[in-house]
Amino acid sequence: MKDFRRLWALSLLVKLILAALIPLSADEAYYWVWSHKLQLSYFDHPPMVAWLFYLGHFLEPLLNAVRWPAVILGHGLIAVWYGIFKDTVDFSKIRMWVYLVLFSPLLGFGSLIVTPDLPVLFFWSLSLYLALQALKEKNLMSYALLGASLGLGFCSKYHIVLFVPCLLAYLLIEKKWRDVRWGGVLLTLLAGLLFCTPVILWNYQNGFASFEFQLKHGLERSAYNPEWTVSYVLGQVLILFPLVFWAALRARVPQNLRWLYYFGWGPVLFFLLTSFRALVEANWPIIGYPALLAIAVFYPRMTAWLKYYTVFWGAIVVIVLATLFTPSLRKLNDKIEEPYVFRDLSALAQEYKPLYASSYQMASSLWYFSKVPVFKLKDISRFDFFDTLPEAVPNGKQFYLVKRERNGLPSWISEQQWQMKEIKRISPDFVLLEFTRP
Repeated sequence: MKDFRRLWALSLLVKLILAALIPLSADEAYYWVWSHKLQLSYFDHPPMVAWLFYLGHFLEPLLNAVRWPAVILGHGLIAVWYGIFKDTVDFSKIRMWVYLVLFSPLLGFGSLIVTPDLPVLFFWSLSLYLALQALKEKNLMSYALLGASLGLGFCSKYHIVLFVPCLLAYLLIEKKWRDVRWGGVLLTLLAGLLFCTPVILWNYQNGFASFEFQLKHGLERSAYNPEWTVSYVLGQVLILFPLVFWAALRARVPQNLRWLYYFGWGPVLFFLLTSFRALVEANWPIIGYPALLAIAVFYPRMTAWLKYYTVFWGAIVVIVLATLFTPSLRKLNDKIEEPYVFRDLSALAQEYKPLYASSYQMASSLWYFSKVPVFKLKDISRFDFFDTLPEAVPNGKQFYLVKRERNGLPSWISEQQWQMKEIKRISPDFVLLEFTRP
């Protein structure tokens, strides 16, 4: 226990330091903007990520420490899994699992980036702990807390719904129905509905727009493209690491841990099926990764393979950090350079008011770095949270727009007879425009 606490605390300290030093990505800045426009839920995602950023507002003077509440919650996943394993798994395997998590590109370094994945991973793990407790001890409190955890998971990311079929498959195939206390199931349902009320209510008030958007996003095409499935499978093998993926395929876990198969492979297989309908993003099965890594530690050769895993992903992290903190190297990757480009552009928000941007990424980043509200111009790009705000449409006789050179303009600009004037070209990519009308 003492060794685990030391490892957990030291790794959290490293995460907090790095999280404060690394500038927010464009998507993180977008969620940060949500935290300044708190709602029951949002078009793109449920609200938990915004709530976590809201808790970090008082930390904003400390570089990028606004991330800390979310990073701490995400790191809590390791503590939850320790609670699951401590009485049934040898500590040497627990320690190996912790290293697999800490060096995982998505569960480790990726957990410094605040997205809906962080809270949904935590609540998926907590729900698993509570479900196992409910089956073992049959107390009503575990059932009620399970519902609360699932409800909060639904307020994090809709993928938490996969927990239910994974659990049902485990109960059915492993013949665990006799361990279920059916009166407790009712408590789980009631608590779940109560704690996901914000998302349900927002969708009811907004024509279930968020549910519809996510369903279309995951099952959007009618004609099948084999590249969807091939890229998905190869992506999962790479993210998990080929040796770890093989170990998870070949390992045999003890009888009392067979639930790992259902909560590990379940999400991966579900998104494999959806890859026959649409392109699947590589991080979508992330909720299954903690269980898959746990399965892998039971493969006999995993002890020897761990060093290859940690050296490979450790080297990748060092390269990424070196690129982030070396100005001359940032230009090698557009996504790494992007926050620094937007940070430089943010000075425009102080000089030109009101300033608008041509994408939610740019608007959010300019707002975050300048601390001056910058909105995306309505209808200039795909529909998102900014398009729901009245501030997305200028109400005066003058406004400024910073946009990438290749981006067009919304049709209402000409319909309302706005006159455009180029103020300056900021770089080959960006231009600042002034719009006026009588």
